[in-house]
Amino acid sequence: MKNTPAHISFRTSWTITEPIANLLGQCYAFIRAITHTPISPDDREKLLRVSLRKGALATTAIEGNTLTEDDLDSIEAGHDLPPSRRYLQQEVLNIRDALDVLRRDLLEGGRRPDMITPAFIRRLHRMVAKGLGERYGGSGCFRRRNVTVGAYRPPPFEQVEGLVEELCAWLRREFHYSGGQNFDDTVIGAVVSHVYMVWIHPFLDGNGRTARLMEFYMLLRAGVPDIASHILSNHYNNTRDAYYRHLQKTVETGDLTDFLRYALEGFRDGLEQDVLGTIQDGLMDGTWEGRVYETTEKLLKEGTSKKVVDRVRILATALSSGPPLPFKDILNTAVGAAYGGLTPATLRNDLKLLIRLNLVAEEDGRYRGNKESLNSLTASVLTEIKGHY
Repeated sequence: MKNTPAHISFRTSWTITEPIANLLGQCYAFIRAITHTPISPDDREKLLRVSLRKGALATTAIEGNTLTEDDLDSIEAGHDLPPSRRYLQQEVLNIRDALDVLRRDLLEGGRRPDMITPAFIRRLHRMVAKGLGERYGGSGCFRRRNVTVGAYRPPPFEQVEGLVEELCAWLRREFHYSGGQNFDDTVIGAVVSHVYMVWIHPFLDGNGRTARLMEFYMLLRAGVPDIASHILSNHYNNTRDAYYRHLQKTVETGDLTDFLRYALEGFRDGLEQDVLGTIQDGLMDGTWEGRVYETTEKLLKEGTSKKVVDRVRILATALSSGPPLPFKDILNTAVGAAYGGLTPATLRNDLKLLIRLNLVAEEDGRYRGNKESLNSLTASVLTEIKGHY
């Protein structure tokens, strides 16, 4: 296409280096670990709500939206922001709702996954631009004038529709949408499509959000859990300077290798820490409570009174969260009521009992729940994944 910028080449302008291959392998392994880790429906619903909220706040923050989690709490409680900030509210709610609609379409609606077509891209933009007025150039409408974005000059508006059509056709060919697509294809395709959307800049406003929605949808279609929907937007927002720097480098060189590595590093870290780590922390809490109960159950069989057993269970559970505590601060926690009217000697004896049962550890006069044996399970999972790549 005449006068099309050289970097918009619709070619394989990236290299799957060894670090990128390793990152793809780790991402796949973490996703399998997440999907095979049991989680209660209630906990899953909480994680999903957090993911949708974080994803919406992060992807809009990249574009300058200043809403906080506290603001969103207030909005979701039914309190609108003042009129001067109402558009910020609308931007965030649009993305939160779009993420939820897309995941419901794919996971709950029983419908076949959408192909990436110009009509689908327009649909994403309508979700982004809903209720936000003419600054977006019309909801779902390709731009009808030339623009500049900082120092970047996107293709002339006359080329936009043709470039979007060519992008969609190229994605189908390059990433094997007609069949035989694997995990690596889909993840790379999602990141590459994001960059191309930013390059083409088909709309007057909302291009970055539309690109990241498309990226999310393609990852979801690849089997990435919906509770991980916020990861890449979070990564781009938390490293915003690097995000724009890497995008600028792709324009200058036409090479997407560094951007792929940058995106995959954030994706891998988010899967490990934000999602799998949170799930395992929840499982750890449940496993720890079970261990405390089973271990202290033996005391009852040995003749210890139920009153004492109930008290030491409260103590062991309280010491399992938060930092290690000196003896003098323990009664300021949730255990205080259980020791009302009792002497400090009783607390010391209970601590000695829990240390003997290996439920509490003492270091330098500070006491904590002894979770090391449980932590080793999580560590072994992470070591196994990273050891293979």
